[in-house]
Amino acid sequence: MTPPKKDGYTRALKLFINSVIKPDYGLRQQANHDGCYEELLEIRQHCLTYLQSLKEIHNIDLPDESDEIEAEKVRLEKIASSNLSFSRNELM
Repeated sequence: MTPPKKDGYTRALKLFINSVIKPDYGLRQQANHDGCYEELLEIRQHCLTYLQSLKEIHNIDLPDESDEIEAEKVRLEKIASSNLSFSRNELM
């Protein structure tokens, strides 16, 4: 990516991450009413994990020595969430 395009992508990604993190009380209330509150928060966590991987792919954060540790944590979270989803599907 060219520097101006990367800057725009970085700003857009940060805004989107903030929109996922920001609590939407109406949406959470609706999920609670519909009986899918836990599932909503699980999907939210999957999205945040994916968004973090986009940051890593595009090297948005400046690298430091903890990046390898964080990358491994993200990889393990992805594996764990995949296994959890697979286990839930088996139960249904």
